[in-house]
Amino acid sequence: MNSPIWNARHKPIVVGLQLSDKEQSLIATAASLAQKLQSPLELVHATQPIFSYMGAGDVVVNPYYGYDRVVTDIEEEEARKAMEKVKASIPSGITVNTHVLRDYNSEAVTTIANETHAGLILCGIQRDSKDSLFAGMTTAFSLASHAEVPVMIVPLDSKLDFTTRPRLLVADNLEIEGRHALEAGIHLGIELDCSELCHVHVNQLAHRDVEHLVKKVKEAMNLGRIPENPAFSTEAYENQIRSKIVDDLKYRFHNSQGAAQLKPKYDALVNFGSPVDELHRTATDRKSQIMIFGRHHLFHRRGLALGKVPYSAMVEEGLATLIVPDTEPAQLTEARSTP
Repeated sequence: MNSPIWNARHKPIVVGLQLSDKEQSLIATAASLAQKLQSPLELVHATQPIFSYMGAGDVVVNPYYGYDRVVTDIEEEEARKAMEKVKASIPSGITVNTHVLRDYNSEAVTTIANETHAGLILCGIQRDSKDSLFAGMTTAFSLASHAEVPVMIVPLDSKLDFTTRPRLLVADNLEIEGRHALEAGIHLGIELDCSELCHVHVNQLAHRDVEHLVKKVKEAMNLGRIPENPAFSTEAYENQIRSKIVDDLKYRFHNSQGAAQLKPKYDALVNFGSPVDELHRTATDRKSQIMIFGRHHLFHRRGLALGKVPYSAMVEEGLATLIVPDTEPAQLTEARSTP
């Protein structure tokens, strides 16, 4: 089974732009990735619908109601001129198309991604916002939660160079979402000739939880309810858990398409504790340039519950995040069913 990211080579990369002065690094990152994947760029800017500036009760009485078309024309013309400047700044040899839509940001990007049969969506986030923990991520989260293709999120102050061999980190929950993330990571690692693919599972048992469990087991041993084992300890038990999970990770990796090409660069790792904290720590320790995880980190579709978002890692300088859909795009499924 192929991963959705497998279709990224030669497929359009859709880039959402606010047309702010802070997006130079994002544009350079997009150009570098497009060159590496030999993909065209589809640059998208959304001019916000005029009525979104007004309260629901203001639409009828607003004195400028009749001038919305004029305002729209002016905004769109200014946006098109700005987009042409961006296009001119991108190295020659890369096919670039620009789109200005009167819509909300995530809807505009999704529309172009669907129309162009894109293989990837790229958008930026602010790292230095003091207003809210998730300020600047509304569009990114919206895209990552419903787009049919992977969404790569890059801090706006980070410029990634894909001519180098990046270090990849794949977060795997050992369920189907982790399987999609792993397959995407393998194919992306092949395309980018990565220097490392670190395959990580975070066991949510904290060290104190293991200590508590070990204490109860030892009590049962002392009471003769289970056979005594002098070697049994917190460290020994953690090592047993870690060894079993590492075996599971390696089994998933070696049974994935393309794994043989990355075998020398592969490393399986198990951490204990909070997925949010451990993914950040691991990404920092391993000096990863791309972190890959499934959509379940945002929310769980089956239970409609919020996931554990590793926000601190997602805004780490020099670290892009690739969020992989939990289902494959319809066009890929249809393509595989065609004789």
